[in-house]
Amino acid sequence: MSAHGKESGSTWVGRSIRRLEDPALLVGQGRFTGDLAAAKWVRFVRSPVAAGKILRIGKPDGATVVTAADLGAVKPIRPMLHKFNYIPVGQPILAADVVRFVGEPVAAVIAASEEEAEDLVDLVELEIADTAPLVDARDAIAAGAPAVHAEAPANVIVEGRVKTPGFDATHAAAHRHVKVQVRARRQNALPLEPRAAHAAYDAASGRVTLTCSTQMPHLMRTAICDLIGMPESDLRVIAPDVGGGFGQKMSLGPEYVLLAWLARKLRTSVAWSEDRRENLIACYHSRDQHVTLEGAFDEGGKLVALSADILANVGAYSCFPTTCGVEPLMALAEMPGPYDVREYACHSRGLVTHTCPMAPYRGVSRPVVTFTLERLMDKAAAAFGIEPAQMRRRNLIDKFPYTSAMGLVFDEATYVETMEVAVAAADIAGFRRRQADARKDGRYLGLGLSTFSERTGYGTPAFAARGMEITPAQNRGAITRAMARRCSPRRRCAPS
Repeated sequence: MSAHGKESGSTWVGRSIRRLEDPALLVGQGRFTGDLAAAKWVRFVRSPVAAGKILRIGKPDGATVVTAADLGAVKPIRPMLHKFNYIPVGQPILAADVVRFVGEPVAAVIAASEEEAEDLVDLVELEIADTAPLVDARDAIAAGAPAVHAEAPANVIVEGRVKTPGFDATHAAAHRHVKVQVRARRQNALPLEPRAAHAAYDAASGRVTLTCSTQMPHLMRTAICDLIGMPESDLRVIAPDVGGGFGQKMSLGPEYVLLAWLARKLRTSVAWSEDRRENLIACYHSRDQHVTLEGAFDEGGKLVALSADILANVGAYSCFPTTCGVEPLMALAEMPGPYDVREYACHSRGLVTHTCPMAPYRGVSRPVVTFTLERLMDKAAAAFGIEPAQMRRRNLIDKFPYTSAMGLVFDEATYVETMEVAVAAADIAGFRRRQADARKDGRYLGLGLSTFSERTGYGTPAFAARGMEITPAQNRGAITRAMARRCSPRRRCAPS
C-alpha cells in the first residue's frame, strides 16, 4: 500500500478481499429467478420456420393467449447507433405479420402453472406461409437477395471502413502478399441457467418489481419503461444470483418486456423460465463471420500492410443496447492485434439474415480476429520458409507505449517475452524432429502458437464513443437512515 493510502486512512487498495458469495452457492442456497413463486406462468409460442408470413393463430378454448394485436402501444425494441451507416430496425415484442427466425416469439400463453402453460402452447394452432430464408451473410449480400427488413433493402445495417493514408502505396510495393480466408461458425453461450423472469405487481403502489437473469439491470429498467410507456420510478429490476451470463444476458429480450407488461395488465405476479431448447434456438448467438485477410510483407518477412474484409451475420434484429455493430465493428477495431503494422485497411459489414440475433459473448470477435491473424502468420512463415516463432518475433509489438493504426494505445505488454517462454517450454527444435519422425510412420503432430491482447478498463467514455443511444455504465449511491443519523447536524460525521 502506498504511503498516500496510509495517510488518507484507506485500507482497501492492495488488500486481498475475501469472496462472500461462495458459501451459499456451494451448499445450494443461492437465490435464482426460477426459484420465485408466481400466480401466473408464461410460455411462448415460437416460430418453427425461419421466414414466413403469419396467416392465423388459433387459440385453445378457454386459454389466455396474448398476441401482437393485444400489445397496443407497446413499442418494438429499436436500439440506436449514431455512426457507421447504421440502419435501425425494430424487433417486435411478439411477431405481428411476419417471422424472421426460428424461435421468434409469436404468442404467449398464460396459465396457473408452468406445466399447464406448456401443455397449452402445444394446442395453439400456428399457420405460417413460409418463404425462402437467408441464413448466410454471403447470400444476404448477393445481388437480388430479398430484403429481411424493408428499411435495409441491401441487408447491410452497419458498415465500417478504415484506410490509413499510406496503405495503397505500401501494399503495392510489398515484396509478398499472403491471404487467408476464415469462416467462424455460430456459437451459443450455453449458460448453466437459461434466461428467467419474474414480474410482480404491487397493488398499493402500482409499481412492478422485475427479477430476471440479467447482466444489466439498470439498462433493462430504462429500456422496458421506454417501450411500455411507464415511469422508471414505477419499475424496479433486480438481478439475483445469475447462473452464467458470458455476455448473452447483457441484452434486452422481448420476453422481459412482455413479462413487465403482463404484470401491470393482470395486476399480479407472472413468471417465465426459458428451457434449454429455447436458449439454443432463440437466445442470442455470437460470431458467425466470413473474414478475408491479406498481409503485405517486405523481403525480411516484416508485415508492412494489412487489409481485411469482414462479413458478419448479425441475425434478424439488432440487440439492445450494444447493437448489432458489436461483432463487425469490434473486428474492424481489433484486427491488427498485437502485431506492429502501420498501414491498415478494413471494410466490415453487419448483415441481417433470417437467423437468431447476435449479441456480445466472451471476447466479442476477438477469438475470430486472433485465429485469423495467427493463421496468417503461420501461412506467411511457410511462404518465407522460416519457423513460425521467428515470423512472430519479427512482427510482434516490442516497444511501448505503442499506438496502433486504429489509434489504440498499448501501454505495456510482454508479447515477445511471453512467447519466448512458451517456445522454450515446448522445445520447438526437439518437437520438429519428433514431428518429422512421426510423419514417416503416418502420424501427424501439430504445434500452434498464438499471441493475444485484449483491451481492458472500459468505462463510460469508451462506451459513449461508440455512438450508442444509451451508454451502458451507471453508478448510484444511497445514504441509509443509519448513516443519516451518524451525519446529523448536531454531531460530526463518523468515518464510514
